[in-house]
Amino acid sequence: MRKLKALSTAGTLGLLVAGSLVFGSAPAANAASCSPAPTNTYPGTVAIATGFESGGLCGLIPVVSGTGTAAVSSSLYYAGTHSAKLHVTTDAGSVANLSTPAFPSGTKTSYADGRFNITVAGVSGNDVPYFRFFSGSTRVADIYRYNSNGQLWLRVTAPNGTFVYTKLISGSISLSAWHSVSMRVTANGAASTIQVWFDGVQRYSSTSVNMLGSSLSKVQLGAEHDRQKGDEYIDHLIIKRS
Repeated sequence: MRKLKALSTAGTLGLLVAGSLVFGSAPAANAASCSPAPTNTYPGTVAIATGFESGGLCGLIPVVSGTGTAAVSSSLYYAGTHSAKLHVTTDAGSVANLSTPAFPSGTKTSYADGRFNITVAGVSGNDVPYFRFFSGSTRVADIYRYNSNGQLWLRVTAPNGTFVYTKLISGSISLSAWHSVSMRVTANGAASTIQVWFDGVQRYSSTSVNMLGSSLSKVQLGAEHDRQKGDEYIDHLIIKRS
């Protein structure tokens, strides 16, 4: 798995403009009601809760460039009639991701819960992300489908900046099928907590993860670097923080 280069997006808003990455204020066209908002029993304050039924991104911040797109779609959905779709190619500069607004300073814990359908996998050796958790501008924990074999992996950034990988599912995650994905991260340095559930089964749980960071700044869907090829639909999304 190749080392990833970072594209800094902290505190900025990438607008949905084909072929380029534009920063600025969100246009009125992106504003939309979250109603009807999905719910779950995870604790915390809701940061994002949407099934994308209103046709908008419900506060999610899109960053796109090149041939990447991030938009609401009616072509495939878990429930209702809409979902969000991330599309990225292998073209230089192709980026598409969605993230929560910045969490309040001192946020320690976030639960992220959603339904994902990867219809186009990426290049062998790369991955298609599910959830990515950030502390400041640094991605500290994420889970993804590895393109080479379809396995589910957890990647944690250690305090020295290196990546620690843990395989969570040995079998291949099916493409063109909806999967339930949930992840909890509590940032606390060498005593951080991470839990992962996939299709209703807990795949990982530890309260002694040696992870960089002592607070969380946001949760992201999709990759922040370019050429991370994949087509991914997202629905029934709930992200909480505390």
